[in-house]
Amino acid sequence: MAVVTGAAQGIGRACAERLAEQGLVTVVTDVRIAAAEEVAAGLRRKGYASRSLPLDVADVPAATAAIAAVAKEFGRVDVLVNNAGILHTTPIAAITEAEWDRILAVNLKGAFFLSQQVLPHMHARRWGRIINIASIAGRMGGYGSGLAYSASKAGIIGLTRGMARHVAEFGVTVNAVAPTTTVSPILEKFSAKQLEELRQCVPMKRLGEPQDTAAVVRFLASEEAGFVTGAVVDVNGGMFMG
Repeated sequence: MAVVTGAAQGIGRACAERLAEQGLVTVVTDVRIAAAEEVAAGLRRKGYASRSLPLDVADVPAATAAIAAVAKEFGRVDVLVNNAGILHTTPIAAITEAEWDRILAVNLKGAFFLSQQVLPHMHARRWGRIINIASIAGRMGGYGSGLAYSASKAGIIGLTRGMARHVAEFGVTVNAVAPTTTVSPILEKFSAKQLEELRQCVPMKRLGEPQDTAAVVRFLASEEAGFVTGAVVDVNGGMFMG
């Protein structure tokens, strides 16, 4: 079974749909529970097993309780997709401590503590997949995104590699996917001029689609990806090649 955070829209929703199509019971989590339930209900209408769960990943006790509830209900946690994230475009001089702390809490701290909670279940079965959604901003410093966001996504990449080394012996893989700017409601923060500038920076001359990232997540969650760990897969139309 799979837990996907921030799955009410965008990349998270696409990941939940792809994993459900692969036959995994899928738990759709988000702070927007009504929207999360809409996604889960849509999956059930298609014949897939899915349920929704309210979750603010920055709330560590709530995250701990959520994973405990999922494990109790389903008896296992096979796949965790740490997708939940927030983005601000605040200039460096205007970033407040509160904004910095909130972005790091959601984008980085939440991913670590959720992973910490699922690892005992994966260790017990000697099988597990943790997939972190990073960003091109964590690879090249961002373009249009705020510094706190870029720092949090660079942190996700470091977290991915460090955790992968620590848990590999237990049959658990930890990988990251780093998409470029992707079509989703988060782009409401960008002006039309910014979006066009971003498109022109991509050799393929288009922004990412949620399905572009979800397809890679589906592979990393599969049995076939069992020897892939600590990887950062770039999904950016050639915008960054590292």
